[in-house]
Amino acid sequence: MKLNPIRSDRKIRPQLPFWSLLFITGFLLFTRWLFDEVFFLSALYFVAIYFSLAIVYSLLVLDNLDIDRKSRYHRRQVGDLYEENLMIANHSLLPIFWMQINDRSALSQYHARRVIGFLGGRQGRIIRINSYLQKRGNVALSPIEVITSDPIGCFSISKCIHTTGSLIILPYRVDLPTVTTKERLSDEGGSSRILPQKGDRISGSVREYSAGDPFNRIHWPTTARKGNLYTKLPDQTVQRTVWICLDCHKSIHTSRMERVEQQRYDYLDTAHLRQKYALPPDTMETAVSITTSLAVTWLKKGIDVGLVFNQQPLFTILPGHGSRQQKDILNSLTYVQADSKISLATMLESFSSRLKPGNICFLVTPDDSSEMVSAVQSLTRNGIDMRVIHIFLASFSSGYTGASYQRDWSFIRAIHFGYGDNLTDVAHIL
Repeated sequence: MKLNPIRSDRKIRPQLPFWSLLFITGFLLFTRWLFDEVFFLSALYFVAIYFSLAIVYSLLVLDNLDIDRKSRYHRRQVGDLYEENLMIANHSLLPIFWMQINDRSALSQYHARRVIGFLGGRQGRIIRINSYLQKRGNVALSPIEVITSDPIGCFSISKCIHTTGSLIILPYRVDLPTVTTKERLSDEGGSSRILPQKGDRISGSVREYSAGDPFNRIHWPTTARKGNLYTKLPDQTVQRTVWICLDCHKSIHTSRMERVEQQRYDYLDTAHLRQKYALPPDTMETAVSITTSLAVTWLKKGIDVGLVFNQQPLFTILPGHGSRQQKDILNSLTYVQADSKISLATMLESFSSRLKPGNICFLVTPDDSSEMVSAVQSLTRNGIDMRVIHIFLASFSSGYTGASYQRDWSFIRAIHFGYGDNLTDVAHIL
């Protein structure tokens, strides 16, 4: 990935050596007035000449400096090690005696700082920076701040290089242990479909054609009747359909993170490269990681997976399978935030009509209110295979002392997930 500079800002600030030389200049003027000596006049000329050269140097030294960011990656996930190279090129004839590189992008809360030594005119340098990604989203990789000075440090020169480019950081996930379901492909490599009982198949429907839909799925009768291209949705077998509902209710989530910890290491620091990522003390980030792990695990087994957020309006990804479905789900989970004012129990009341008997429905939520329990019991009576991953809210508070769970979920398949638990423990509910 190469990021081309589009504009730059430069600031020049006087430092302590400047004020020291200014004091020396005044002292030389005073002594020259008292004593008519050539030495004081020569010293005064020398200081004046250096001041002039330092000002000119400060105005020109960073004008022809270019920094490009290059990386092999455009998409990474939280917990990954992100590697990038800073390509520094000094196109000017003026040398740079030292230079500090500060990464001011949102990639790091603790801004990376690297100092390099002498860089001559028409020379370049390559710096490698590694960082552990701990914040999901679309991160703009800009700007980069460069700081240098004249040889004795009279003036500090800083230049902020604004670049274009971004890195998509997907949510953290793990591969859960194998789900005991049949693969979509048979042993002979052909298509394998579990034959449902009568009434267990959801009839395929049609929707308007969108870019990327295969042409063999175009429903020509509807296309001819409507005058526009329509795509036929494949039939779904309800036993092979999984819904995952992520609770985005703002008031139910908590976080005791003051700031996202971000660390950068030299690429030779192999001890840090073995460090493992741990889920932060944030219930929403934990819920997103659980949801991502569940969705990818089922999709890898060829199961149709749908995704629901209790937002306004209701966010839904219809059940599907394949790499395109996985990409849509991961993109949605990359940007979702706990900003909803609708509780998950309220959403389930309106969403229950879309759930068919035999569907598996996962609820990822910290909510254990009586309304939530009633909604789950109602769906269970309708033949929905309800499974709850309850995020134990108390364990995410700073004063947690190991209190017991307040709500009994023994009437369905449920697990309690607390802060510090291993994400692979979610496999127990599969």
